Amino acid sequence: MRGDSSMPTVIPARCCARPIEGGGEPTVPGRMERMTLIDRPSARRSVDALTAIGFGVLASAPEPGLFMALLTGIAAIAIGLWSRGPRAGLGGLAVLVVVSMARATWLDGHWLYVAEELPPALMRAGVPWLIGLAVRQYIVLGRRADRERELRQVQRLAELKERATADRLALAQSLHDDLGHSLSLVALNLGRLEIDPALPESARTSLLHARNDLAHAVERLGDSVSDLRSGAPVLPMGAASVDALLARARAAGARITVQGLPEPRRLQDFGGEQVTRVLQEAITNASRHAPGTPIDITAADVGAELRLKIENALGETPADAHTAGTGLSTLESELRAHGGELAAEKTDSAFVLSAALPVRRQEQSTHDDRAVEATRDVDESSTGRTKLRQRLILASTAAIVVVGLAAVEALTVVQNHRALLSAGAFSSISVGDARAETERILPGHELPARRGENRPDDCHDYAVTANTFDDAAGDVYRICFAQDEVSSTEYIAGGQR
Repeated sequence: MRGDSSMPTVIPARCCARPIEGGGEPTVPGRMERMTLIDRPSARRSVDALTAIGFGVLASAPEPGLFMALLTGIAAIAIGLWSRGPRAGLGGLAVLVVVSMARATWLDGHWLYVAEELPPALMRAGVPWLIGLAVRQYIVLGRRADRERELRQVQRLAELKERATADRLALAQSLHDDLGHSLSLVALNLGRLEIDPALPESARTSLLHARNDLAHAVERLGDSVSDLRSGAPVLPMGAASVDALLARARAAGARITVQGLPEPRRLQDFGGEQVTRVLQEAITNASRHAPGTPIDITAADVGAELRLKIENALGETPADAHTAGTGLSTLESELRAHGGELAAEKTDSAFVLSAALPVRRQEQSTHDDRAVEATRDVDESSTGRTKLRQRLILASTAAIVVVGLAAVEALTVVQNHRALLSAGAFSSISVGDARAETERILPGHELPARRGENRPDDCHDYAVTANTFDDAAGDVYRICFAQDEVSSTEYIAGGQR
């Protein structure tokens, strides 16, 4: 029996996420964070400022062609994807607003140009930026969920290992204190009986064998307790146990013949502990019900399974002595659980125990598997929340785009509605009409001239329709005055302005 080792100290595992300075994503402890020059807060602010200025100036280009519009969209998507947060994009849009207002007020001389050109510019630059930002957030949330799931699995694994260690130590202590003590008392009582002078020699020999078997059991128990305390795997009964079982049975007087038993390495493929269990149960039954009779063990390795046949002659016992007891029924259940079979048969002259043990698959149940299984429900819940957040991001982005387009549309409709001149009113105006009388018919507001349009002096444009989906959308009625009277009236299509 190996000496008892002292109980090891259990150190609870701790696993937690450590945030990166600046509000970054959590990292697994032990991962090295490296800070480059651009990661410094001051450098990041400078880069964001330069990006915002460049983005705003690029997006504020008046009447951009296809190339500039495409370049602005690509730049906006790139800023949304690769910028750290929305600061650069929001700053660029703010620069766009300031530049557009300054140009419209100081260069073009009419503030309405801001209302005319700023919404399309914001949509041209803001929508791609929002799309890029949404895609980035979608990816970041997915990565963060994967990292959190990994952390939870590590935490759960640590908890399971800690719990298993505590259970293992408790089991070792219980075996040492309870079972070890009981076996020691049994060995002491057997020793007292062995030295009893009134004991027959045959009984004394049997006691000697029993005490040797008990000593072997105590030794194995001590090894198991030491393995449990140290954390080493407890070795199952295998091929070595088969040889030891046969040796102890023969030393006790059993007459055993063995044929066809595979080599020890091959026995492990069929579950060496179960081979031992079958042989042990057969030898025990034969020794109990037919002591002294020969026991014939025949084995056949047929590749996919090992077939065992243990046969012994019937002894001078009652006819129902060889019946399937609790031991055989329990053994049969264990074999069936692994795909094996067990059958007991009593003939007129012999009792036969047959068993079929298939090749055992390698066990895959580990602490890691149990940890993953234990956290599956939590991971599924977390994944569901992450997917919900991702959908909300995409839905919010789509909503912002729709609201922006609706705002542009509403602004255009309001502007056209305020400057709307009905067809009847326009037809009632003729060249030579007095200006004062004509202005009573005209709307209180007019449409501003388009940037770059060469509109004659004292000419005023009014909307034909406020419906942007109408074929006449963009067309205007132009009324010109000279010397306080109407000099011309003209219907101008939108493409001709």
